[in-house]
Amino acid sequence: MQWDELKIKSVKELTDLLSEQRQEMHSLYFQAHNRQLKQVHKIDLVKKTIARISMLLKQKAKELKISK
Repeated sequence: MQWDELKIKSVKELTDLLSEQRQEMHSLYFQAHNRQLKQVHKIDLVKKTIARISMLLKQKAKELKISK
C-alpha cells in the first residue's frame, strides 16, 4: 500500500492491516524457504508496508499525546 492510502485509515484499521501484513510475511517466508515462492521481491514489498504502517501508528500515538 502507498503512504497516501495509509494516512487516511484509522488506528483500528491500521492495526488490523498490520496483523494481516505480518501473517502475509510469515507465509511468504515459509514459501520461500520451501522453494515455492517464485516472486521473492514480494517479501520486500510486505516489509516496506509493515514499516510504513508502524511509522504511521507511532506518529498517530505522538499526536494523541500532544493533544492531551
